Amino acid sequence: MALSGQGRADVIYGAVAAMGGTAMFAHTFSDRYSNEFLFGDVSTTFVPRILLGLIVLLSLGLVVKGLRDRDGGKLPAVAIGRVALVFGACVLSIAGVWFIGYLIAMPIGVFLVGWAFGYPNKLVLLVTAIVAPLLTWLVLAEFAQVSFPNGQVF
Repeated sequence: MALSGQGRADVIYGAVAAMGGTAMFAHTFSDRYSNEFLFGDVSTTFVPRILLGLIVLLSLGLVVKGLRDRDGGKLPAVAIGRVALVFGACVLSIAGVWFIGYLIAMPIGVFLVGWAFGYPNKLVLLVTAIVAPLLTWLVLAEFAQVSFPNGQVF
């Protein structure tokens, strides 16, 4: 019996995400980063490795879920306009961090990405867009002493 449309989509998207996550995970072992596997201080690749490992595991779970779905059918339609809008919002957010710095660009970026995804409650989105980056900055910059990008202009 053939995979259902959603099952095929899960297999395809899960496999692509697993391959991308695996490639990025492997990159964290390159010579660009200090890697003392079981000895020394926690390196800058510690958290990314955990997150990328989770991405790979969850993506493989999506593949398995997709392989178990066998009802037949077509792939679900993808709204290319929405995909382009989300991609554009992400690119603008990244460029904004580089150009005007984290504290100014990220609230705007979080709002734009949420809007591009179609989040219905704009007030909650606005509050989240302001509070989440500020809390992230507070915890990481002030308590963990992680430096954030200031940007080229500010």
